[in-house]
Amino acid sequence: MALINPPAWMQAGSYPARTDRLVIASLMGYPGFLIDEATPLRIRQGVRPSYTNQQMKVRAAPTPNMTVIVSAGMAYVDNHDAGGAGTYVCVNDADVTLIIAPAGGAGQFRKDCVIASVYDAETAGSASEWRLEVIQGTYAASAGAAVRPSLPPNAQILADVAVGASVTSIAAGNISDVRQFTVGLGGVLPVSSASAPNRPHPGQTMYLTDTDAFRYGKVDGSTGTVTPDQNIPWITPAVGTGYTTGGTTAGSPGNRNGPIRYRKVIRDGTPYMEWDGGATRANGAATTNILAGTLPAQYIPYAVRSFSVARNATSITSVANSSSVVHTVKVDFDTAGQVTLVAATAGDVETNWFSLVGISYPLA
Repeated sequence: MALINPPAWMQAGSYPARTDRLVIASLMGYPGFLIDEATPLRIRQGVRPSYTNQQMKVRAAPTPNMTVIVSAGMAYVDNHDAGGAGTYVCVNDADVTLIIAPAGGAGQFRKDCVIASVYDAETAGSASEWRLEVIQGTYAASAGAAVRPSLPPNAQILADVAVGASVTSIAAGNISDVRQFTVGLGGVLPVSSASAPNRPHPGQTMYLTDTDAFRYGKVDGSTGTVTPDQNIPWITPAVGTGYTTGGTTAGSPGNRNGPIRYRKVIRDGTPYMEWDGGATRANGAATTNILAGTLPAQYIPYAVRSFSVARNATSITSVANSSSVVHTVKVDFDTAGQVTLVAATAGDVETNWFSLVGISYPLA
């Protein structure tokens, strides 16, 4: 057991470094992950966040070459050599340039990692220092097959660096920022939903950077989501050739359902797409993409979303009595970013107008 703030009469001129590490750990955050429940003296390690998250950020050289630059900042690294050994504070007070090993030849791709690592002879090995270093990955036959290398046990990963075959410089596009952030017990933790701790302490609040939502820890170890009031503006896209977006007055296109528009909202931490409005289709217009272009990536679902939507009640060619039984048409929201009208033939009059009002689906 380590004494924290012992009485004055018990203080000595020197004490084990582990005492300092445990003091640091006691001031830091809850472990956060179920796997750490067995070692409660651990923290959730990571980089200290800042307004623009520039701390310990890895970037390319101003004139790209085979180096990367690590910005100044602070990182907290837990000792994984031995349980309960405490936490290190790693402070970098200026830009540090790190060398990326020369690329392999044709057909050789690899993924290198930039890390902040701690070596402590008290628990393992002979070195006692912390380093900013690059761990070189093994070669693979393609960029997609390259995997992250094994890392030292006491390390905080900062970036992945994709090293292509025969490249002579590392540009911004080769660097993937994979830092995780951590704060003390009272702070809000900025983190992506994929790397959010599954066991935050009760009341610990996290801001999910990819879904723009807040999550908090409960007493039973689970999490809840705070969904703030949303006033997300609608986006009105241009429609494709042969389509006229809807209006709201008598005689307007789209059966007066208003213009086609969409927006992304958050529901219980999950991003959803909402659609509104309608359009009129000229006979002979293409029955594929309703829009003039494709949706931006952040509005594309992970799987095709199909809906039957209201349309005019005109009979379908070669389908007897269809006008009395068929009043809908299928629309697909696909993974290519298109909104596809699925009709019988491009020249058929079966769809003069259609409505997208009320359509909603999860994006992830």
